Amino acid sequence: MTKYLTRFPPTDLINNISQQGIQFFYLDGRQIIDKQSFLKKIAEAMKFPDYFGYNWDALDECITDLDWCRADRYVLIYDQPEVFSKAEPTEWKIANDILKSAMEYWRDTDTPLDILFIGETVTE
Repeated sequence: MTKYLTRFPPTDLINNISQQGIQFFYLDGRQIIDKQSFLKKIAEAMKFPDYFGYNWDALDECITDLDWCRADRYVLIYDQPEVFSKAEPTEWKIANDILKSAMEYWRDTDTPLDILFIGETVTE
């Protein structure tokens, strides 16, 4: 069963949230079907620097740095993660573990990172 939050135009939400000191990232998961497409799309969404290495270690390093986009709080909305989780369950687990670890890392700082998943319930 699909459970969706209200669909919204991401640009309107981004502009509204950005005015409140929150750095918002929107990850459209409809075309994320494997590790490489996930790394490419998250690098684009989070505006990773040019030196991003498109591997799991690079993702872990960049998502726990974010010096290039300072904010009071970070929010990543990942829309339809079930596409990736169903296509490549093993790679999805690694990505999900890195995302969870990043939330834990930022939790104890002055600039927390929240990650919201929109779509079907994804199991590990």
